[in-house]
Amino acid sequence: MSEDAAATRKRWVPVSASAMGTVIEWYDFFLYSSAAVLVFNTQFFGDVSPVVGTMIAFATYAIGFVVRPLGGIVFGNLGDRIGRKPVLLATVLMMGLSTIAIGLLPNFAAIGYWAPALLILLRVVQGFGAGAEYGGAVVVAGESGRVRRGFFTSIPAAGVDVAMMLATGVFALFALLPREAFDTWGWRVPFLLSVVGVGVAFWIRVRMPETEEFREIESEAREARRSPFRELWSDHRRKLLLAAGVNFGGSLTYIFQTFALSYSINNLGYPAVVSLLGVVVSGLVGSAATVAWGALSDRVGRRPVIIGGALFLIAFVYPFFALIEMGSVALLYIAVIVAHVADRAIFGVQASYYAELFPPRVRFSGIATAREVTGALVGGPLPLVATALVVAAGGSAWLVALLVVVLAGVSALSAWLSPETNPDVAAKKRSASVPTSV
Repeated sequence: MSEDAAATRKRWVPVSASAMGTVIEWYDFFLYSSAAVLVFNTQFFGDVSPVVGTMIAFATYAIGFVVRPLGGIVFGNLGDRIGRKPVLLATVLMMGLSTIAIGLLPNFAAIGYWAPALLILLRVVQGFGAGAEYGGAVVVAGESGRVRRGFFTSIPAAGVDVAMMLATGVFALFALLPREAFDTWGWRVPFLLSVVGVGVAFWIRVRMPETEEFREIESEAREARRSPFRELWSDHRRKLLLAAGVNFGGSLTYIFQTFALSYSINNLGYPAVVSLLGVVVSGLVGSAATVAWGALSDRVGRRPVIIGGALFLIAFVYPFFALIEMGSVALLYIAVIVAHVADRAIFGVQASYYAELFPPRVRFSGIATAREVTGALVGGPLPLVATALVVAAGGSAWLVALLVVVLAGVSALSAWLSPETNPDVAAKKRSASVPTSV
């Protein structure tokens, strides 16, 4: 085996460990969003109307995002001080075990208000662990090698779509059960199946070595007097704010997937299984698109791909809602797939952009903080805010479309103000700008 082939093979160990953890994290989160639409709104919040129950369920969905910044800061500091591996072992256990516990939770009819209270508590634990899970996955994949970083870091990002397909597909399968069976036990099985993924992810991560880039700074990191978060805020504030701004557009999947699922079922009358399968199909295409966008960014740079994806979403959001409101299943699928491929241009390239933007000493803290603060402020509340905007607009989604324009615009502007982080593309631009002597 050649030296290059051996290095590439070695690189797949941390990348696969990162991707597996990402699948577990987002399987749990997408599972919760599907259950919020189909189960939690009726089983955990007492005798309320379907719309009010859905809004309460989305509020508990948002709670997970509210605590994610705290988890990101705490675990990000630990990851920059003691290493990436021990933190990722802890977070995958927190995510998986809390999800399994949700599957075992009695409903409102059985234990009254303890049901929503315990659901919220488990959601908090889930969110705390998730606050560092994806950021850590990006760090590990990004630090596994500098060549083709866009491609390799996009693989954990594609794991988000794999998780969405698994969560939505499994939920759609059990939704085919008679309604009584689904409400009694069917919805619980997808949550309990998380035990398989947790076991596999933990086993892979135990075998994963610490990243080489962290080992190079390990002594310095352990002896540093300032916490990585304080150093990040004092020395890298502009980078942190730009990274957070880029994630505004990266959060739009919660409009085109989570909210669109609820809107198509509750407002437009699409059958639940049809809408769920639409999310599965878009996830299949989106996972491939994520890796393709990441590979493209290795050639043309991170900024052009992010900006292009954001501008396309601005242009497409009104046609998106027009298509799904026509009542055609085929047009619903086309709209969801096209929007999802476009938002993957932001999300798929984000990983390499983040990994290159922050130095190793504060990289874990920088990525976790930038992602999770915007996740709490934007991503988590988006389905709830979008549902409220539809109510305010008398059932129309035009205010939601306007919100998408604003968020995608922030993402495009932040990427435009950022430096090009791809070192090869940046070097070519510098050499091209230097006048040649004659």
